[in-house]
Amino acid sequence: MGTIAVNKLAGLSLIFGPLIAFVFFLLEPGGLLIETAKVSDAVGSITARSSNPELTNITNIGIILGLTLILSGLYALMRNVTLQGNGKALVQMGFFMVLVGLTGWILSGGMDFILADAQSDAQIMGSVPVYYAGSALVYAGGIALGFGGAIFALGLSTRDDFNRIISLLAALVSLAVMVFFMLAVLDNDNRDTFISLARSFYVLLVIWYGYLGLGLMNRPDPDLWQ
Repeated sequence: MGTIAVNKLAGLSLIFGPLIAFVFFLLEPGGLLIETAKVSDAVGSITARSSNPELTNITNIGIILGLTLILSGLYALMRNVTLQGNGKALVQMGFFMVLVGLTGWILSGGMDFILADAQSDAQIMGSVPVYYAGSALVYAGGIALGFGGAIFALGLSTRDDFNRIISLLAALVSLAVMVFFMLAVLDNDNRDTFISLARSFYVLLVIWYGYLGLGLMNRPDPDLWQ
C-alpha cells in the first residue's frame, strides 16, 4: 500500500472536518434544529441535551472529531507556509491562537457528555455550573479562534500562492466572529443575538476552510517531506 501524500490528507481534513463539525452542531439537541433552546437559558439547554442523551453524545463526538480534523489540516498548511515564502510569522502565530480557540470548543463539547447524564430535576439544576463553564470555554474559544483566524488569513494574503482578496475577506470574517463573541460576553441582555451572529459568520469560515483544503490537496508535498 502506498503512502498517502501529507498535503492530500491534510486537504481532505480541511474539507471534511469543518463539514462534519457543522452538520453535527446543527443536529445537537438544544442547538439550531432539534429542541431549540437559547444559549442564555441554561436549564432549557441542559434539559434539551438530557432529554435525548444518545443524540447529544453522538453529535458531540462528531463535533470533537470534526474540530480535530480542522486542526490537523491547518497545522499541515502552516508547515507548508513556514518552510518558504512570506507570511511565516503571522501564519504560525495565527495557527496557535486557532489551536487554543478550537481546544476550548473541544473541551466544551466534552462537558456536554456530563450534561447528557442529567436525568432528574435535581441533576439538571446541579449541572448548571457545568453548563456555564462550558459556555465560558465557547466564548473564550470563539474570541481566540476569530483573532487567530484573522492573523492566519493576513499571513496568507502576503503570499503569491494564495488569493489575496479571499484571504483578506477571511480575515474580516474572522474579526467579525471575534467581535461578536466579545460582545456576547460584554452585553448579557443581547447575548443570544450576538452568539447567533457569530455562528452565522462561522459558516463563512467553514467555506473558507474547505477552499483552503482544496488548494492544499493540489500542492505537492515539499521536498523535505518526501
